[in-house]
Amino acid sequence: MSRAPSAGEDSARSASFTALLARRPVKRARADLQESCVELLMRHQNTSELLLEITSHGKTRSTSCDGHEEHNTGVQTSVLEDELRRRSEQMGVPVGLLSARVLLENIEDLIRQTDTNTEHVLLSSKQRSDVCALLKSAQALVSAGLLSPELLWQDYWKLQPVLEVIYHLHTHNILTLDFMLERDAAVRSWITDQLKALCASMKTSPDDHQIQHQILSAVVCVLVRRAFEDSSHELCQTCCWILDAMISCKTHITLKHTGTWLLDSHTSAAGFWLQVFDVSVFAGCVTQDTVQRFFTHTLMRVLTHRPVFKVSDVIAVQSEWSFAKTLPLLTALFSKVCVVFSVECVLSQMQQVLETHEVNWRHVLSCLSHLLIYHGQTQSCLTDLLSRLLRSAFDRYDVEKMITLFLLARQASLEGPAVFPSYSDWFKLSFGGSSGYHAKSKKSTAFLLKFLSDLVPYEPPQYLKVHVMHPPYIGGKYRSLLQEYISLAKTRLRDLKVSLEETGIFEVVNGSAGVVECPAQQDVEKALTLFMTTSKIPATVIEASIFRRPYFLSRFLPALLSPRVLPVKSDARMMFIEALRKADKIPAALYTSYTESCQRETYRQKEGVFESSEDDHLLVLQEQFLHLRRMMTDGATDGDVCAQLSRISLTLKNERADEETGSDVITLNRESPDSAHAAVTNLILHSFCLCLLDASKVKPPNRQGSWPSVFVKVLLAHRWLVSAVIHRLWDLLQHQGSALSAAHVLGLAALQVELHHCRHMCPPLQLMGSSADALSVSQCLSDALICSTRSHMALCLRFCVAVLSYGLCRANAQSEELHHFIPETLYKKAQYVMARLVPETRAHLSEEYESDLHTDASDLSGTVQESAVALWRNTQIRSLKKQPQYQLSFSEWLSSELGVQRSRDALTDLERQEYEQWACEQYYLHMSEHDGGCDGDVTRICARIITAVLDRHTASRTAGSAHELTDGCLPDLLSLLQTLLYEVAVTGQNTSDETGHFLWDVFDSRCSVTPDPDSIGQELSDQQTLQDVSRVLVLVPPVMLLTVRTDRTGRRTLDCHRMINHINHVQRRACGPAALLSFQLTAHFLKAVVSGSVSCDCPADAVNLCLSLFLTECPLLLLSAARWWTRLSAAVSSQWRRLTGRDALPEQLQMLEDSHSWSRRACVSPVPSAPSWLLAACLHASLRRSDCETEDVRSLVTQLLHTHRPVLLFLFVSSVTELISAHLNQQAAPCLERVRDVCVCLLSHLLDDSDWLLLFDQSGSDHRLSHFLSRVMSQQTLRLMPFAFYSILRGVESEVLPGTSRSPGFLYSAAVSYRELSRLFLDARPSDGPQQQVLLEARRILMSSISLSSPGCLTLGQRRQLQSEYEQLDSEISAALGALT
Repeated sequence: MSRAPSAGEDSARSASFTALLARRPVKRARADLQESCVELLMRHQNTSELLLEITSHGKTRSTSCDGHEEHNTGVQTSVLEDELRRRSEQMGVPVGLLSARVLLENIEDLIRQTDTNTEHVLLSSKQRSDVCALLKSAQALVSAGLLSPELLWQDYWKLQPVLEVIYHLHTHNILTLDFMLERDAAVRSWITDQLKALCASMKTSPDDHQIQHQILSAVVCVLVRRAFEDSSHELCQTCCWILDAMISCKTHITLKHTGTWLLDSHTSAAGFWLQVFDVSVFAGCVTQDTVQRFFTHTLMRVLTHRPVFKVSDVIAVQSEWSFAKTLPLLTALFSKVCVVFSVECVLSQMQQVLETHEVNWRHVLSCLSHLLIYHGQTQSCLTDLLSRLLRSAFDRYDVEKMITLFLLARQASLEGPAVFPSYSDWFKLSFGGSSGYHAKSKKSTAFLLKFLSDLVPYEPPQYLKVHVMHPPYIGGKYRSLLQEYISLAKTRLRDLKVSLEETGIFEVVNGSAGVVECPAQQDVEKALTLFMTTSKIPATVIEASIFRRPYFLSRFLPALLSPRVLPVKSDARMMFIEALRKADKIPAALYTSYTESCQRETYRQKEGVFESSEDDHLLVLQEQFLHLRRMMTDGATDGDVCAQLSRISLTLKNERADEETGSDVITLNRESPDSAHAAVTNLILHSFCLCLLDASKVKPPNRQGSWPSVFVKVLLAHRWLVSAVIHRLWDLLQHQGSALSAAHVLGLAALQVELHHCRHMCPPLQLMGSSADALSVSQCLSDALICSTRSHMALCLRFCVAVLSYGLCRANAQSEELHHFIPETLYKKAQYVMARLVPETRAHLSEEYESDLHTDASDLSGTVQESAVALWRNTQIRSLKKQPQYQLSFSEWLSSELGVQRSRDALTDLERQEYEQWACEQYYLHMSEHDGGCDGDVTRICARIITAVLDRHTASRTAGSAHELTDGCLPDLLSLLQTLLYEVAVTGQNTSDETGHFLWDVFDSRCSVTPDPDSIGQELSDQQTLQDVSRVLVLVPPVMLLTVRTDRTGRRTLDCHRMINHINHVQRRACGPAALLSFQLTAHFLKAVVSGSVSCDCPADAVNLCLSLFLTECPLLLLSAARWWTRLSAAVSSQWRRLTGRDALPEQLQMLEDSHSWSRRACVSPVPSAPSWLLAACLHASLRRSDCETEDVRSLVTQLLHTHRPVLLFLFVSSVTELISAHLNQQAAPCLERVRDVCVCLLSHLLDDSDWLLLFDQSGSDHRLSHFLSRVMSQQTLRLMPFAFYSILRGVESEVLPGTSRSPGFLYSAAVSYRELSRLFLDARPSDGPQQQVLLEARRILMSSISLSSPGCLTLGQRRQLQSEYEQLDSEISAALGALT
């Protein structure tokens, strides 16, 4: 070897060589070039330096793409080959050995010159560049057969190999890893150490990270291919050992007793190793089957790695192993390993490992949690697995399978109801019924109880509480076994200082690891809900006050009596507290303390004394939601998002650990929003809206995955939070809609869609103060959208468009039916508000346009109106109308339209009329009844309008909102009703059959229920209903109330039977004590008769025939006409003349006119040919108008006594009804004495005739007076007749009473009247003195009458009947009656 040249000489020689080549022409002959090179090289005897110079030259030319550079490189390589052969011959060594040694000398020199660290695995960037250039030349030598890989490996292995150099030798195909592993067994340990060092390398530059990843990927691909592609290969075991060593090293996770996770290796090293489980690493290098075998092997190794936990330990600490508490590296490992398998495959492998190996339970359960969080189908697969384990455990009485069953079920329940049912639900479903496997035999029962008993020493208290509060079903023969277990469990709970007494009286006990912080508060909420529904103290509360008195006094009452500012009007809580106080369930001292505390709270708020503190949980939530937003922006996978949501759920659980112990019904207080958790609620809603917007910037809603659904399920897992969120949503939609931005509306709409999609998990909502059934969350929130004003309609339109658009996207993304995402109530509101505000949609609703299958209904880039039109062009949206629950019926449309305030309507008066005409005449009229329409029947549409108006009257009266009647759309609809009724009248459609009439059908159906006379509430409700019916009835054209029919002779006559029936059975109930119809109704009915007569052949005969029928069948109408005739005569006469052109009135109308004229002439002859009751009614009306003194009445009575005695009797009837009205009407009190004097005067002249007693006889006599009274008086008036009877007798002079008492039948009538009067007072329980005085005076009169009566005044049967009745009522009267014998 020649001496080593100096640096200067080396530089000069390199420069001369380069310059020499550069001076050669491009087309110089090859022979000349080779000759010059040989001549030059003869002076350079150092082959290593020659190789370096060639390599250096290659590096300087690597940036050029000219072809002559490649030619020159070939020349240099050829020169090097020649020199190596020459030197090999000169030295007498094989050329392959010489080449290997020259190459290794150069590699070692390159590394040693720049780095003295001999333990590194990576090269510097300069070293990497030099080595790669050197290996390119070496690659040419291998191709030429001048370099032996085996000799190269032998010499290199004796040195200290560097992993990156090995990697480059492998990638340049000079020395492969396969070759190295086959040649030397020691390579196994060396590669393992090198891989560990590689993972732990702290290089920071991007180039270093890239080469680090490339080296790891290349090595792992070789190892996986050799280990799992061919099990018979000699390297299979070696490569498998290396991989197992790395897996064990990087997954060695231990759990100390403090609960802190530790890693043997640095976290970054383990995280770097996880990169090998990316499927993309093996693309093109390893087959898919081989990758699956590797991942299967890895999963088995992880699940069985260091099984340090005993089953007893697992049972005790399992609640700390939820997904949110799992080490992120372990979660990442499961995410990568499980990605190539289906959920069923992973669970199957897990079951196989559990059955054949000792496992690390922490890893197994963490893997299960990962599957539940990242894969939505895990729940159903796990349920099937648990069912199989349960069946297998009882078939073979296998304790191991029972342990596996319970651990898996409990682990799944830890992740919340969003992914799996609670432990309580699972335990009840598995063991709570008689059909369970445990209930088939005594052996099965004993096996289960023995297993549960063995768990007791290790069980956490929450699971023991589930087993005690919801014990398994055990047959009667083996109940003693169950009692033994329950006693054991209770003893264990006492040892743990957990008392069942602390369990709420309404608490849903479950296996949640958290301790319920305030079960009493939830008991209070549930009790309030039940109290508002039933108006009674719940039986459970009564039982708790007796059997669980310590809890009731120390927990329940303090939660109920928490200090607050009391509202002005008593709310549900105040009424419930008052009910408990009256029932002596609240100690007086505690109640006094409560009232004083409320007063102090009121003072504190008035003075502005408030406390505030920073909520650490809120800060944590803010950070977690910010991280979630970043994940949305970065386009994170569903699994990663679900994992973050699981961590958020854990934070919410830590704030208030009662997510599964809430009431099964949420009470929604519409007047007082839930402000206790306002900050958390606002943060959640705001974050959801922002997350949706951020995710939509990356992907459209139909490609965002299932994260919104998981988000909602996480909320539903926390019952206290559900209540706060629903209250806030209600408040936003009802009261703050105008302040919501487009982003807010879109976010809240998406939340509404997801809540509807998860409706089976949502608790029902009970509106406070409402007795209606509980509603679903989506239905309740849809009801919060009102359409009464312009601003409300605008919000409803925006919200409905957003819901339909988002729901359509979600349905298409999930490949589910659209109705799973769109609430029924909201879809109906969309139909209403869109057709009202966007006229272009009306044609699509009427299906005048064809559907557009290609319309993008989810595009909201245009205006809201354009989006609404696009929605109704979409086939999927319109198809929902075909489902009955999504059809907006005509009745529902009417209810919505009547709720609109005209003064604040979005439509003008003309636009509103146009819209209502379209809806009634073009849309609903021709729609089939099955779809909510009227089948083309105008009478049906009229009937429904009338029904809707009556319903609105009732609703407005109940809600106390009279403005809805004065400022509503009622005038517009009534105007439309008049138009439709005119069409009915013209076409003659008002009869449904021979005896039917659609208007009377509607009115009578509203009044078909007869109220209970003993129920004041029902009586008042009935009276209000009758008033509403009467108000609407007088708005109907009078001609519509009667039907013109043609008899057998062809003559047309009026059919008034339905009107008679209505007056006798409906209007008579509303007449009151006066036994009269109102003036408006009387005039309306008479106008109906006159108007209808015009359509008959002879109008006068028709009127006479109709009124004659009223005289005999319905005297109430003509009795009322006689009372109001002075006001009616002009109107009726004018109408008759206008319609017929005749001045002479029909005979029956003229009879009314003559009767009034006779009454005004002081009853002089001739007497009109009218019934006595009609003459008496006219006479009584004249007396009322003239305010006659008692003396004038006496003279008139004397005159009638001789000429018209029957008129006098009916005049007495009219006076008695007036007396009852005066008693009931406080404003008529001044004329009470005058009316009583008139009655006394009339009675004094009727004493010689016992017919007057029939007025007070309620036994159902056949006398004409009794028949008349039953047709004109209501039941309420008849019940008051005993009161009137004794009120009149009080004014009778003492000398007249003996004569009265001797009248036939008087004593019996007096005794019966006093009996009924006593019952009336007992039912009414009057407290004022005058009414009590009437009863005392009545008793005195009765006793006096008995003493004045002869023994024969009562028959034997009457006397016995009265005696038996008065034995209990008044023994003194009974004795007096007995003394008459």
